[in-house]
Amino acid sequence: MLSKPLHIHLIGLLCLCMPFTATAERSVLPWVDAGWSELQNDNTTAALNVWQQGTNNLPDKQLLGFLGAYSSLDNAIDTIKRAGQNENVFIVRNSAKGKLYYYALTAQAFAKDMAIRQVEMSVLKERLGIHGKLLANEARKFKQGYITSEPLLVHNKTSKKVAEKKQQPILAVADESFTINSFEVKGNKRVSTDTILLSLRDYYGSEKSPSEFKNIRRQIMDIYNMERVYNVKINTPRFIEEDTVLISITEM
Repeated sequence: MLSKPLHIHLIGLLCLCMPFTATAERSVLPWVDAGWSELQNDNTTAALNVWQQGTNNLPDKQLLGFLGAYSSLDNAIDTIKRAGQNENVFIVRNSAKGKLYYYALTAQAFAKDMAIRQVEMSVLKERLGIHGKLLANEARKFKQGYITSEPLLVHNKTSKKVAEKKQQPILAVADESFTINSFEVKGNKRVSTDTILLSLRDYYGSEKSPSEFKNIRRQIMDIYNMERVYNVKINTPRFIEEDTVLISITEM
């Protein structure tokens, strides 16, 4: 393991090299490239199928950069177009309770070390306006069946313990860590779902603690305050499916 001074020095060298590496031509993965070809020919469903198949063929533990979750496919497409094809960006979709969500991801190879990864991804983050950390999740979390013309429903087999946990508010789970792969937002009319999902980017992933959900409620309230909507209630988040959290909002 690198000593802390050497680790910092290495990150510094990467920062110096970034202006040169950022302009280099990046090798686009064949399956990502094939999906882009379909997208550019307005074959959106075919593009999503190609990208899903490519994701399914990745090693389970390969890290994928998480760029955002969207309820609108158009917004997800806008994100990957702003990122650029050379960044190995693509989209997969998931469904919770019949509601579709689109995940913008990158299969770009990057370091597992968080600090080095942020340096490697600084150009991409700047292009997308991401000011915080760029998250990464294992590929296995995005694997599923292929897309049909019907909404794709994901059925999770859960243990009795997990089922019991879903029926309780997340804030009541003491001293346990858990994983969040998706949020479902209900009751919001004056603030868009995409705005809320993007604001929660930092809460996706594993090793989450109950205390973070207090911050989630506070963050959503801050969004409403910025929109000058003050008479609103953010209900206690709770599990509705494995790794899926419901945020219920009441606008007075």
